[in-house]
Amino acid sequence: MDLEKPHPNNSSASPFHPVQMAIVVLGLISGVAYFFNFRLQSVLGATSGIDFYVFVFLTLSLLYLIAIALIFKYRDMWQRSKSGVSIIILFAVMFRIFLVPADPTALSKDMYRYIWDGRVQQNGINPYRHPPDADVLKKQRDDQVYPNINRKSHPTLYPAGAQLFFRLFHMIVGDSVSGYKGLMTLFDVLTLFVLLALLRIYQYEDGRLLIYAWNPLVVFEIAYSGHLEGLTVFWMVLAFFFSATNKRTAGVAALAVASAIKLYPALLLPALLNRGQRIKGCLTFVITVVLLYLPFLGAGRKVLGFLPIYLQNPYESFNLGLKFVLMQLWPQIDYSLWSIFFLLGLMAAAVFVFFKNKHPTQTIRYAFILIGLLIVLMPASLHPWYIIILIPFLCFYPAIAWLLFSCLVTLSYVKYVTPTGIMPTWVLMLEYGLLFALLAGGFIMRCITRKEGGVGVINGQKDAYFLMRL
Repeated sequence: MDLEKPHPNNSSASPFHPVQMAIVVLGLISGVAYFFNFRLQSVLGATSGIDFYVFVFLTLSLLYLIAIALIFKYRDMWQRSKSGVSIIILFAVMFRIFLVPADPTALSKDMYRYIWDGRVQQNGINPYRHPPDADVLKKQRDDQVYPNINRKSHPTLYPAGAQLFFRLFHMIVGDSVSGYKGLMTLFDVLTLFVLLALLRIYQYEDGRLLIYAWNPLVVFEIAYSGHLEGLTVFWMVLAFFFSATNKRTAGVAALAVASAIKLYPALLLPALLNRGQRIKGCLTFVITVVLLYLPFLGAGRKVLGFLPIYLQNPYESFNLGLKFVLMQLWPQIDYSLWSIFFLLGLMAAAVFVFFKNKHPTQTIRYAFILIGLLIVLMPASLHPWYIIILIPFLCFYPAIAWLLFSCLVTLSYVKYVTPTGIMPTWVLMLEYGLLFALLAGGFIMRCITRKEGGVGVINGQKDAYFLMRL
């Protein structure tokens, strides 16, 4: 599963190919859907915003998967084309711009907590000290942001890195929801260019950028809902770019920033470190995180905010796959105990990768494996936008199992419109049943090709996309 050698780069220009025209048509159709987004709901007579969103999302996902298939089938043409990657980026930016002005409340109100945390910091208040409904914060309340905040009786959930950006964003755009979303989207667009540079460093086709750039989950959850992944993924991809260009200390520091925004990227530190780098890398990571937390240490033990409760409370769990199955099979085992087992499993995998001597080209591979394990063994909740952290790695290892999962995970929103408020079993079966079946199938196929002495070629294509590999 090492990084594969792409076809030689042919710099000669080629005429505008019918496949490029097909990609443009797919982009235009997708652009119409992004432009009208929830405004189409009344036109089509849909009564539920969630049901309508799932329909639009799945339609966009189909167009997205068709575009990926064309990119890979005609990869030589795309590599020769000078305009191919420009087409991809142009439409990617257009999709995002269309969604930034839209009201995010149909899917998520997290954006309002970001604004609130930025506001209280601007007024000299530590967001970890008081929940929004505390009496000392009465003067901070308004009729637009405060009513939309989740968990008003609890202090903030978000780590220090996120808080610093919340304050910076508030300094720039104030209480503007579109302003916050615009800044998140700006970082997401920057991710496109860093990811493109990383693909070129490893000598991959530029067309692979479409896997991240056009993914509907990335577009909607960042540009429409404004989730923190816009920031997190940028710093994470930047960390791997620095590592690939032999700026390892800068890479570790960038990963520390990503981890201080949303904790999950910390699991990737072992993938960045090799023999002779481990002690220095760990110290750099810890020092960077501590420096980011310094402005908030006045909160004392409250500096973790709502996070410990979030990780331990079974009522916060959402869309769990393997853990859900195991809890049904062995209900006598406590939820917290399952969480501990899964965390120990993740830690064991991280320790293995940490001490393994890795070739520089294996950095992406091991990061991809660790993120995949994180999603399968997710100790708390798996909201759709959590999957975004995996999608940059699919540009290098475009496993069909994970591509389909990124398109199906949004079905979990259906829980919010069920009469009982319980996740339908068919949603979990479709999401995780297909994921695990394809991962198992890919593993079996890989074992067969190795046993037969082959290189894993199917229909002449040497690529993880066609092998359904992890």
